[in-house]
Amino acid sequence: MRSRLLAGSLLLALVPACGEPGAAPGPNLLLVIFDTTRADHLGCYGGMAETSPTVDALAARGTRFDEALSQSSLTPVSATSVLTGSYPTHHGVRSLFTVGHQTMDDGITPLAELLDARGIDTAAFVSAMPMNGKKYGLARGFGVYSDEPGRDVERAKQLGLPNAGQRRADDTTELALQWLDGRAGRRFGMLVHYFDAHDSTLVPPARFLAGRMTIPPPGVPPTEVQRIALYDAEIAFMDRELGRLLDRLKELGELDDTVVVVIGDHGEGLGQHGFWTHGLLWHEQLRVPLVLAGPGIPKGRLVADRVRLVDLLPTLVDLLDLPDTGQRDGSSLSELLIGGHDPAPRELYAEVHHAEYDFLNRDAAIVSITLGKWKYVHGSSGAHQLYDLEADPGETQNLFSEDHPQLPALRARLAELGALDHVRVSTEGMDPEDIETLRNLGYIEKDRRE
Repeated sequence: MRSRLLAGSLLLALVPACGEPGAAPGPNLLLVIFDTTRADHLGCYGGMAETSPTVDALAARGTRFDEALSQSSLTPVSATSVLTGSYPTHHGVRSLFTVGHQTMDDGITPLAELLDARGIDTAAFVSAMPMNGKKYGLARGFGVYSDEPGRDVERAKQLGLPNAGQRRADDTTELALQWLDGRAGRRFGMLVHYFDAHDSTLVPPARFLAGRMTIPPPGVPPTEVQRIALYDAEIAFMDRELGRLLDRLKELGELDDTVVVVIGDHGEGLGQHGFWTHGLLWHEQLRVPLVLAGPGIPKGRLVADRVRLVDLLPTLVDLLDLPDTGQRDGSSLSELLIGGHDPAPRELYAEVHHAEYDFLNRDAAIVSITLGKWKYVHGSSGAHQLYDLEADPGETQNLFSEDHPQLPALRARLAELGALDHVRVSTEGMDPEDIETLRNLGYIEKDRRE
């Protein structure tokens, strides 16, 4: 639910940022996406591995949403949902595997275009091909969109990466800091995307591994304990790089004038439900951190209500006084920020679509809807699931049956969203370079040739 009443009360608390004529007064925006980051591996969410002192401090001076859920466990689908406030069925990016074939719908106005309409300088610095700006439409509205880590072949070799389709968090931070330093005080909106927790080849500096693990010798597969320890080390490294961004904003005298948002695009399977990696719709693959701090945001607040990543854009419309197109599925979190509660849990829609011949044997299309306590997962193969989340939050008891009394309403909502009209995803016609990048990033089986 959106509240324009609240927008006025929040804006009274905003401290205007410096800006040249033509830019409306108000705060800056720093939106940081931690790729593949589960909420429960951060300290402020109960994680035990001391991975996130920067995010923890940010939560202490801002607001943390305890149950924030993504609309997909595939990066470009989730990122487009974040930047548009719309479900994938409406924004048009349905899969990672349709590189260049599905882009953001022209009829939707993304965040960067709203910022630009207020005269705010915009830039994005992303760390891997799943956030490609042109091929998924994510660059729309950004004055700068840096998304070509593949060109830095020499740096990839220095880091020992098997390919140059990604960059480590410190390299992405350097680009972001250079842009911040060159802005001449203008009001800004910046997106920074860190990929490290997604990819075990993006090994952080040795000091982030110390006390956690040792890298196994070549040819020796890591143990499950080592895989989780490396994952935590990668989160800790991204957290350190977030700290560098915040330190620079403080040096520039702009931190207090900046709304800072830290989110995960999706979570990760770390052995739960017998699955490692992501691309399914289990809770551990959808629950992500969502922390906001800065002007107009209450300090030290914990929101327990279920929220969605599509709710972020309408919230930023309120906080930053952006033009309101109203064309979205999300609704503002502003009432929750000032102490309110939703009268009922928010509807949660999520989906994934996979390429044919998926080597992890995932269904070609999986969609889910959660209404109240009931979660229904509809698989294109007929492998459907139904969970009572109050009685079974771990999603261990599948209650699905065709005559279950909850099923008609859940299926009707999926049909209303157009979610049951499955999208066929194929690598046919894709650029060979894109296919090779997906293969090197672990999305396509390495010995399969399309």
